[in-house]
Amino acid sequence: MVQGLLRAAAEGIKAPGWERFRGLKVKKLRLSGCEPTLGREHLLSILEGVKNSGYLFILETNGILLGADRGYIRRLAEHRQNLYVRVSFKAATPEDFTRRTGARGEFYELPFKALRFLLNEGVYTRAAAMTDPRVMPKEEREILIKRLEEIDPSANYAETLEEETVDPYETSLARIKAYFDMDYARRLSSRFRRESVMRTDT
Repeated sequence: MVQGLLRAAAEGIKAPGWERFRGLKVKKLRLSGCEPTLGREHLLSILEGVKNSGYLFILETNGILLGADRGYIRRLAEHRQNLYVRVSFKAATPEDFTRRTGARGEFYELPFKALRFLLNEGVYTRAAAMTDPRVMPKEEREILIKRLEEIDPSANYAETLEEETVDPYETSLARIKAYFDMDYARRLSSRFRRESVMRTDT
């Protein structure tokens, strides 16, 4: 699999309809989505496969598993020569962490630990954050930046934080609202049952 990925990266874009991008070459490889650190051995095998490829490998993570297991970070650090880890923060307080992720507040510290451990192990690491004002108030963003700068003062996160915005699906918004509003959840459930019956009848 890794060799196929490297071959595709070397060849560049060849798909029909993308002719205007034919001259572009891939310079970086990235793994993100569905929390790539969950597949520990798979991730480590990919890193081993691209170790001498000449590509910068970008790992995007929520940092929870890495913050809970410094040994995992030490394994990642074996590939530090071409690894960049981007730790994505969802909240600046335990309460907001629980509200946004559904995870227990006690896990809130883990992404901060991951950032600190990665830096201590010499891995090129930066923080990113879901600071969309529809999700994170300005005051919370300031708290987050202060905490990040305590861990990595040289990063100057007040100026350089990679800030993420939300592009939500309507179904995701409905699920989030249902999580906090039981009346809405019951109405939504009733609507789904009616629609299911209608589809069955047609």
